[in-house]
Amino acid sequence: MLHTHSFHSLATMPEPRPTGLLQSVVEARLACAAHSPRNRRRAQELAWEWVGAKWPRLLPQARDIEQAHVERVLHDQALRVTTSNDGRTWTLTVMHGEKRSQRIWTTVAQVVDTGHADIVGVQTTCSEASHAPPVVAPPRVLGAWVEQLALDDGGYAVLGEPRHVNELSQLEAFCAHVMSERRSLPIIALTHKPQSRHYGVDPGGLALAVRGLAHVACLSPEIAAAVPAALGQGSRLVQGTARIFAPGFHARNADERHPLLRDKSAGAGAPSDDPGAFRRVLVRHVCAISVKTLGARRGLKH
Repeated sequence: MLHTHSFHSLATMPEPRPTGLLQSVVEARLACAAHSPRNRRRAQELAWEWVGAKWPRLLPQARDIEQAHVERVLHDQALRVTTSNDGRTWTLTVMHGEKRSQRIWTTVAQVVDTGHADIVGVQTTCSEASHAPPVVAPPRVLGAWVEQLALDDGGYAVLGEPRHVNELSQLEAFCAHVMSERRSLPIIALTHKPQSRHYGVDPGGLALAVRGLAHVACLSPEIAAAVPAALGQGSRLVQGTARIFAPGFHARNADERHPLLRDKSAGAGAPSDDPGAFRRVLVRHVCAISVKTLGARRGLKH
């Protein structure tokens, strides 16, 4: 059981940042297709619904939710909500202890009016970074935003379902998406054998698990075979594996920065005994990419 004093720093912590003892494990920052007070209010409502479903004891009275500053501290959970003086940035921070562990998880959900766009973002960090977290996954508020706010990634809709690429015209659009300098999310590309529909992972389940962190594309065998001619040999797709095209794709560093991941838990060409194992590997991988991508962007700003 965590002690209450573990959470007393919440009031003085403006925003969790990675340090030697604090590791960022998931980050996302996406634009909304809509830009309006109503859209931002809905984003905040979805964040409150997430808190109510996961930490009901932290949910304040309905009359207090509208306040510019809300704070609640329990023995192993804490919540703080702040609104900037200009009213453009709304930040919700939740800290909670992990059962049977001294690890503390912190998630920051933010809704920002930049003046020309509505931006929603999340960051999850954990303490005791020397020991890898047993489970890393995007917070569900990000999935709720994807489903209900029409999020955009450099001109491409952020979806909770895979895109299917079965025709040459769709291949051209897929390659344009991979090469786009505007996208900030990775693309997970899957394919299957001609006489099989086995992708190595359930595409629908994967797309749902990584919504807001990655795009998922399912290519037919014929279309997959044409990808290297368009994007270079380092972009080759293989049945039952996943090629992850990170943001900033270039054919010269495809193997290095855009790896082909295999399900090591499965036998030769056979499905794994644990159908969710490969999905969890891919989720952890795109979570790591999310931290690296946004971390690099913060570095560029400095």
